[in-house]
Amino acid sequence: MQKKQGAHRAILMGCGAIMALAGAAPAWANDADSADAAAEEQRRNEIVVTATATGVDLYDAPASISVITREEIERQPVQSLAELLGRLPGVTGGISPTGAMSKITIRGLPDNYTLMLVDGRRIGNSRDISYRPDLGRQDLNWISPDMIERIEVVRGPMSSLYGSDAMGGVINIITRPVAPSWRGSFNGSITLPENSERGETYQAGVNMTGPITKTLGLRIGGTYSRTNADEVLLSNNNGAAGTVSKNVNAVLTWRAAEGHIFSAEGSYGLEDPLNPSFRNAAGNIQGAFGSKTKRTSLRASYEGKWGSDINSRLDVYHNAFNNDDMTGNNEAKFNETIVDGLVNFSANVLTEHKIAVGGQYRKEELTNTDTIGTVPVDYSGNVVSGATLSGHTWALFAEDQIVLVDGLNLTVGGRLDSHHRYGEHFSPRGYLVWHPIDGLTLRGGVSKGFRAPSLKENSAGAATNSGGNGCTSLRGGAFRDNNGNPYTTGACWMAGNPDLKPEESTNYEAGVSYENKIFDFSATYFHTNFKNKIQYAPLGWFEGRWWTKNENVQRARTKGLELTGSVRIIPEVKIRANATYMIQAKNLDTGANLITTPKWSAFGAIDVQPIERLTLNMTARYTGKQLGGGSTIENANTIFDLNGAFEVAEPLTVRAGVMNLFKKEITGSTGSGYYSPLRRFFIGITARF
Repeated sequence: MQKKQGAHRAILMGCGAIMALAGAAPAWANDADSADAAAEEQRRNEIVVTATATGVDLYDAPASISVITREEIERQPVQSLAELLGRLPGVTGGISPTGAMSKITIRGLPDNYTLMLVDGRRIGNSRDISYRPDLGRQDLNWISPDMIERIEVVRGPMSSLYGSDAMGGVINIITRPVAPSWRGSFNGSITLPENSERGETYQAGVNMTGPITKTLGLRIGGTYSRTNADEVLLSNNNGAAGTVSKNVNAVLTWRAAEGHIFSAEGSYGLEDPLNPSFRNAAGNIQGAFGSKTKRTSLRASYEGKWGSDINSRLDVYHNAFNNDDMTGNNEAKFNETIVDGLVNFSANVLTEHKIAVGGQYRKEELTNTDTIGTVPVDYSGNVVSGATLSGHTWALFAEDQIVLVDGLNLTVGGRLDSHHRYGEHFSPRGYLVWHPIDGLTLRGGVSKGFRAPSLKENSAGAATNSGGNGCTSLRGGAFRDNNGNPYTTGACWMAGNPDLKPEESTNYEAGVSYENKIFDFSATYFHTNFKNKIQYAPLGWFEGRWWTKNENVQRARTKGLELTGSVRIIPEVKIRANATYMIQAKNLDTGANLITTPKWSAFGAIDVQPIERLTLNMTARYTGKQLGGGSTIENANTIFDLNGAFEVAEPLTVRAGVMNLFKKEITGSTGSGYYSPLRRFFIGITARF
């Protein structure tokens, strides 16, 4: 009965209100003024750059794609972009500031199946510089929110364009361009929890951009954010350490000639833990933990326009992460250097074509003295020396957007990746988009995805010591030590495997959408099959130790339904909502669920503009009971937020609101990764100059 109620609730939030109002919408059709119609037309013709290699209208995008606008980012303080991303269809996470549910996952796949980009370029990966990947933060917040123009999220495999790590989807953060005249902005905010045992948050950011000369332009900015540690009972597993984050970024552009632009960019970010003052059950203050993570990025680029039909781009960039633990005894760093090239052009052979060809070279290096080379001899008896691993990949890709007939477009493409250890792998894609009548779109396609094992996963010398939670697969008596004793409890080593194969997937999806000036609605079904899934499997007793190691031992499947829609009741009021029904996210060999993800999730919002200078926004986010992954949320919940913004004067806007308006507490089983900050109040200003 409870499951049915949860499903009905999500359906109502996701599409019930939209469909009910859609029937009444024509009554107000004549009330929509010309400015509102122009805004809707602009949204419909918005160019997105993540779903293809050349850019395409959102209306024609050959993928399931969502866009978070600058207005949505500015609506309330963004302590983590995950809070915004988790509201999208097919996307979960962003519920907690710490733990498993702080991380964004797409369509039921773990967070390391999602590729992070900034302006189409990889931002690197700090996952393996922690002792365990789940202990580190997701790499979402290295870019100042002040510099973000929009965020594009593609759901589903995009290996045909981006190669490994894009099996689940792609998050592309698009930054603001250098402006033709000097302008800038400052924003600051304070978020205060109602519960005095929770930590408050202070944020400030500044951004300036403009011309230096007729051919030189500059953009520079930075942010500072501090979240103080919580004081809660440690036994509740319901608190977070404090963090200070600092980010600076600068871009210099040179217009060498008409249509030819060179640019150089540098950025630096720091995430520094504050000493958390957790109180245990006896009321005593617990000690500090955490690590300081630094990110440095350098880039040089060229963009050229050759005539009216040919465009080119060349990027050379370097990303570096360093992790210093609180003790100062270990060294962990990740570096990657990438060269990207792309040429696109139009052609008319029998019909219209937009063609893109490109290539990439990537070299990476990982050092972690806490997890690599920590055992003198691996499970095969080989001597382990050194704490550094390295590898490289090169790739070639091509894509063709074909106009079959007016209103029917076919996108085909493929990418050939050559890995230093795994050889060549080809990932093709085919996708149809059809507009049979104005406003109605039918779309669907098939794509292949792959993920090459990471440097740590493919090395036998990369071994993490587990206290017992990672050793349970050894139980059952099948494995015995030198004295004939079976494994029952205690530590083991979780090691990599140089003989792994890349994970592969095949994704099928089909969708329908309809939109006009008053309302829109869409539904997408997806079905993805995986093989060669990598997971730790029991190995046994070798070299005087118990071992598990990574193996390609399992198949998996995810499938689900995504619903989105909006309706403008009157010009001043708009309702928008989405819902996701996760039908399956299962390991087909073991029957276990892949990760902790809600079966039903939904998001709804009411946007109101009673007068020109005032906007109000009420949102509700529903998270249902979980499919599993080892731990569950005990009760489904709905969190409401209320936000408002008032333009005091043309350059000054004041924002205020309440998060978790009704003080909903999220409860979960031990280790579930859920954390409930309860009710919080915020106030902030944005000044433009």
